Amino acid sequence: MTVAGWPGVRRARRAAQWDKKKYAGSLAEDVWRPLDMMDFISRGMVFAATLLLCLFPFLIVVSALAGRPAAQSLTRYTGLNSQAAADIGHLFASPAATTSAVVGTASMVFFVFGGIAAAAALQEIYEQAFDLSHRRIKDLPHRLAWLATLIGASLLTGFAGPGLRHAGGPALLADAGPVWATGFWWLTMRILLAGRISWRALFPAACATGVLYVAMQTVFSLVFSAMVISDEHTYGPIGTIFALLSYLIAIGVVVILGAVAGRAWHERLTRHERDRPVTPRPAVLSCHRMRVSRGRRTPYAVPQSRAGRQCRAPRRTGLRSWRGSWRWLRSEPAAQ
Repeated sequence: MTVAGWPGVRRARRAAQWDKKKYAGSLAEDVWRPLDMMDFISRGMVFAATLLLCLFPFLIVVSALAGRPAAQSLTRYTGLNSQAAADIGHLFASPAATTSAVVGTASMVFFVFGGIAAAAALQEIYEQAFDLSHRRIKDLPHRLAWLATLIGASLLTGFAGPGLRHAGGPALLADAGPVWATGFWWLTMRILLAGRISWRALFPAACATGVLYVAMQTVFSLVFSAMVISDEHTYGPIGTIFALLSYLIAIGVVVILGAVAGRAWHERLTRHERDRPVTPRPAVLSCHRMRVSRGRRTPYAVPQSRAGRQCRAPRRTGLRSWRGSWRWLRSEPAAQ
């Protein structure tokens, strides 16, 4: 008896064939195929490096110009404890020092170009996820518009977050978090894709990205402090950079996975609606009645729902028969 004939091998082969049959045409296959083509792990790492080199300096300068320490904003945003916040705080200069070093110098140009580069990297991810062409310099206004949206959303989150926490506690924040994240990513996709995808087609991707982003924030709020402290003790101050880079890689994976999963979801819904059998509209019978309008009698067709009642031959009553006989009797002498 060969190995292929063993009962365990046959059961494993049948299970593999059943899994392959269930996987073919499923949502998991629709999601994994574009992810594999994009090489999303490498793409997420490259996007994280772009955020660290380009977007982080941009946000640091924006926080300094607003008079808010970048370390404090990052601590509140990621939910770090006091020890991890102290380790993060050693990486940033004071807002006054950052403002004096940037304003009125050539660093302001690099600061703006860094933000544009980060927006271009995010835009390229969405264009690959939705199979759109890259338009290069034509999308510069849309990148600047997204940077303005990002600044406004960051300021609004910083001002509204403590008020929501004080008004409704963690429960209100948990309810408002997915809604806020979905709205932000929905607007982000619409701006960076320059309106080439409709709002309705973008909503599943925005919803998936918002839910995944909130889930990622919840996980990192539990483990990020320990990660920062552990990496700082193991590698020194540069270990904090490693922890931040891990956080940014997670953001890149969430962005790619949310866009691809949302598009697959929308395409499956569209395909289901297109393949749904169409109920035929009720036919119109060839029954005609006379409509009197302005003294003229014109025929019109009767719908099927009323045809059974209106196409029925009129029933002759005794009164009508008597009237007809009386007219005939009165007209008979005149005819003679």
